[in-house]
Amino acid sequence: MRALAQQIDAISLRYAEVYGFERDADWLVLKLQEEVGEVVQAWLAKTGRQRDKGHSPEEIDRRFALELADAVGMLLALAEATGVDIEQAIDEKWLVWDRRVSQRAGEHDAPQQD
Repeated sequence: MRALAQQIDAISLRYAEVYGFERDADWLVLKLQEEVGEVVQAWLAKTGRQRDKGHSPEEIDRRFALELADAVGMLLALAEATGVDIEQAIDEKWLVWDRRVSQRAGEHDAPQQD
C-alpha cells in the first residue's frame, strides 16, 4: 500500500505541475472532500435516488467504482504528502482488532486454571 501511495502522490504532484497550482496538504484535504462528495453522488445514482442522466446501470456501477478510486487515491496522496505511514496507521487502527479477537479466542480456548 505504501508503494501505491507513493505512486499516486507522484501522479498528483505531476497533475499540479501540469495545471499550474500549488498542491499542498490543504489542497489535498479539500480535494479529498470533493472526491467524497462525488462518491456520494455516484452512490445516489447507483441506488436509484438520483436521475441516471441517460447512463446504463453498468456505466453507473463503473462511475461509482472510479469515484471510490478517486477518494482512496486522494487519501493515499494526503498520507504520503504529510508523512503518514498509512500501512502502519491502518495496522494500529484497524488490523489490531483481528489480533485482539484472536487473542481473546485463544484465552477462551486455554485450559482453565483451578
